[in-house]
Amino acid sequence: MKSRRIVALAVFSFIALSPFVAYAQDGSTDSTLPAATIPIETTVVTTTTVMPSPKQRNKASIALVQVILSEQRAYVYAQNKSLIATIPISTGLDNSTPSGAFKVFSKSAQTFYELNPSERMRWMVRFTKGREGGNIGFHSIPYTVTAKGEVKIFTPIGLAPSSHGCIRVRDVDAKWLFANMAIGTRVVVKNTRK
Repeated sequence: MKSRRIVALAVFSFIALSPFVAYAQDGSTDSTLPAATIPIETTVVTTTTVMPSPKQRNKASIALVQVILSEQRAYVYAQNKSLIATIPISTGLDNSTPSGAFKVFSKSAQTFYELNPSERMRWMVRFTKGREGGNIGFHSIPYTVTAKGEVKIFTPIGLAPSSHGCIRVRDVDAKWLFANMAIGTRVVVKNTRK
């Protein structure tokens, strides 16, 4: 009887101290949250707050992406003004994501943060310049490359700002936006929907 309790305690300790990994309904993992900083009870709230990424989205003709800073959401519209997708995002800290009406002017499948080239991101869709003159756009969750592989940078997608000004989105959403936002696509960034 004593040995069963010890085994159960050892298993619980391992689970409690293991890195946080949330599993979406499609079986993919979301390691956007840091290890050992979020209690296990929070994982259910986090994974239900941020809707799982679709396995595959259809090709779309995106006419407008409206970013609502207070909601940490991007609303994607077609030419006929119908809503195509609602995407959880993480915008710039300290109001560093500029508000206004813009148009996509360039795209890159792979890029890096100019002030720290080891911070990389995929599927960048640029639509304006930031306070310091750097490009601002949508991109995947940034990562650094280590001897053990890519390490994602903590990003509370759909919950709070975390970037230098760009709009971070889940990798699957970044790839979809990159494939479906043409040069000239309108982007409107506002504090609220009103």
